[in-house]
Amino acid sequence: MKTPRPMFLVPALVAVLVAAALPVTAQTDLGKLAGHDRQAALTEHVQTCRQAVSALGQALKARLRQAVADSGALGALALCNVEAVPITERISLEEGVAVGRTSLRVRNPHNAPDPWEREILEQFAHRLDRGESASGIEAWTVQQDSLGHRTFRYMKAIVTGPLCLKCHGSRLRPDVARRIRELYPDDQAVGYHVGDLRGAFTVTKPLD
Repeated sequence: MKTPRPMFLVPALVAVLVAAALPVTAQTDLGKLAGHDRQAALTEHVQTCRQAVSALGQALKARLRQAVADSGALGALALCNVEAVPITERISLEEGVAVGRTSLRVRNPHNAPDPWEREILEQFAHRLDRGESASGIEAWTVQQDSLGHRTFRYMKAIVTGPLCLKCHGSRLRPDVARRIRELYPDDQAVGYHVGDLRGAFTVTKPLD
């Protein structure tokens, strides 16, 4: 269940992202955030991102469960295709950050990861393979663009659950597989099993 990024929601963020990003580590850059003790700043930004991720996850899951109850897997596909973007945009506006989802194997090409997201997703997969609890798999950094603008970036792992298999599993119903091909001709997001890394929530928060 993937959605395009809400690019028009936060004008300041759009200006940041169109410039060339020069990533630095959160550990070195957070100490320079004006008006905050480093640890206090870290806690504030991470908690803001966690809140946005939680809000989006709960909103999407509630609608997905209802769609499956009403119309099965085809209803879930219709929901993702029509409603997921407006839900994501609403949560981004409410939380004051740009929140979305990405994956190493995307359904919607608009959700393809950028270089930093791809690196983190690969790290998440290794962490999950080593037995780390999915609930604690997250990462963050600060990126600075060529104009000096800084953006706090956060990601949290999404692990495949039983409900996901209706549209992302390895044994799809023929009508579901056919509808996926119609809606997403370049789909890569099938063949998952419970416990696999499905992708990650990704959040961007301008700092200046």
